[in-house]
Amino acid sequence: MSLSKKSIDEFKEIYKKEYGKELNDQEAYESATNLMGFVEVLYQCAVKDNQRKRQLKKEPEGFHLTDGIYNCSVCHAQVSGETSWYDKWSIKCLLCQKAIKEGLVPSFVCKDRDSWYAIWELERKFGIKHQTAKKMVR
Repeated sequence: MSLSKKSIDEFKEIYKKEYGKELNDQEAYESATNLMGFVEVLYQCAVKDNQRKRQLKKEPEGFHLTDGIYNCSVCHAQVSGETSWYDKWSIKCLLCQKAIKEGLVPSFVCKDRDSWYAIWELERKFGIKHQTAKKMVR
């Protein structure tokens, strides 16, 4: 999709008003095109998210995602098709889904990445070695 001269001029005005710097036509065209591409990607993500939420109303327990490769929101493993699970908490691998369902892992960790530490983070941030952390868990 191409931008009209009017749209580019409008972008230049907004940019000057916000940042106090005037753009030439090439810079304005490039920036406006990049912005338009970014908005398009955001829109596509919102549409996909909306479709999943509608499907979740039909299948409240969750479902497998068959439209691509994703990362588990807990362990960050790559999942797709029958190895993936999507529910109200987000995308997960089946192992993490089982751990959450059995109550071994609290479900809020799917949405709040800052609420827990991965085993490698314990050593980096606190100096706790992998083996020591495992012993502490036992």
